[in-house]
Amino acid sequence: MRLLMGVGHWRLIGGSERYAQETARQLVARGHRVTVLHGGGEGSPEPGLAFERFEPLGELTPDARDRRRLRKRLGELRPELIFQLSPCAAWVIEEQLRAAPLVRFVQDHTLFCPGLNKMLVGGKPCLEPMGMGCLTRHWFGESCHGLSGAHSRIDVLGPTRRLRAKQRELNLSARARMLLVGSDYMAKELIAVGLPPERIKVLPYCTQAGTQGPIAERDADLPRATREFLAAGNQPLLFTPARLTLPDKGLDLLLTALTRVKAPFRAIVAGCGPAAEWLQQKARKEGLGQRVHFTGWLEGRPLEYLYSRADLVPFPSTWDEPFGLVGIEAMAHGVPVVAFDVGGVGEWLAQGVGGWSVPRRDVDAMARAIDRALADPDLRREVGECGRRRVERDFRPEGYYDRLEALLRACVAGAASGSRLLTVS
Repeated sequence: MRLLMGVGHWRLIGGSERYAQETARQLVARGHRVTVLHGGGEGSPEPGLAFERFEPLGELTPDARDRRRLRKRLGELRPELIFQLSPCAAWVIEEQLRAAPLVRFVQDHTLFCPGLNKMLVGGKPCLEPMGMGCLTRHWFGESCHGLSGAHSRIDVLGPTRRLRAKQRELNLSARARMLLVGSDYMAKELIAVGLPPERIKVLPYCTQAGTQGPIAERDADLPRATREFLAAGNQPLLFTPARLTLPDKGLDLLLTALTRVKAPFRAIVAGCGPAAEWLQQKARKEGLGQRVHFTGWLEGRPLEYLYSRADLVPFPSTWDEPFGLVGIEAMAHGVPVVAFDVGGVGEWLAQGVGGWSVPRRDVDAMARAIDRALADPDLRREVGECGRRRVERDFRPEGYYDRLEALLRACVAGAASGSRLLTVS
């Protein structure tokens, strides 16, 4: 197949970008020709893999020349299928629908939430589907960050325009051949905003974590400060990789929970983001400065090594995670997870199989779960091994990409035959 893959950035920022790069290369390895249409970053052409940089992908109101330029280039590329992996402007979707059958991978909430993460300003989850209720809550109740940021004294109609733009994007996406999601939770969210259930397919994520074999510390490319932190003690190690943002990633709650953990421990937080300095200050103020180490941005071998060294992976996200890739990465290493029970987390984390879940934002429950795990190494090994076997059975790349390839081929075949529905189960 000639595939056009749409992504926001062709560089490693987080799990979504890592997924895009791995998926492009897996499809090329299966004999498909893939062109990546991206708005930022730089890609080096490889056999079977080409790149088209088009920066206006995220612009809500395009210049007429940009629309003509995109339409012309799509016509020249003549893809058999467009696989859009990241959010983009409604007009881009409109042009994609003109050019070829479209598959949208809805990885997060941005398609169906004007606030982008289904969270209200106060940090509580929004439980209502997108609609006029968003404006009612904005003007008369508790708003979300997306609409609050769109409102000012001068631009009082900003929230209304933002909501209309999201609804237009949603309506256009309903015309895609397939809407792909990673969890049943996400499928239910799409159905709640009116997208056709027969076009929605659930394909849980996969991971290659834990397949490289043992990595020696000297080969892990760790920052010097991280090596020194690891060498400074032998207490059980907690490891949390996350983007340092608030309130969605819940790292402030994790730090609070750690102040209530009674067992000896040390913790490493890997990631970067706008809340980094604030979180480091909070750790120092709460007496965790010597026990919690922030590495900054890491990827690849350093992450693999820290997973392999960890005794437990706390996963404190408080927003409704569309899936929670960190969890199955930890489980692939046989490391148990303690997570808040949010979004799609319960679809890969069962109590005692890979770890334990606790109620959303309940820091006391998280502290007790961490204490329980740290107090019993045999329990950690048993639960971690159950998680590792679950990953080997359900979340490895070979089966995932077999299924993805079959779904994409079915979309192309259905479009060629004029069928309106996807027939692969």
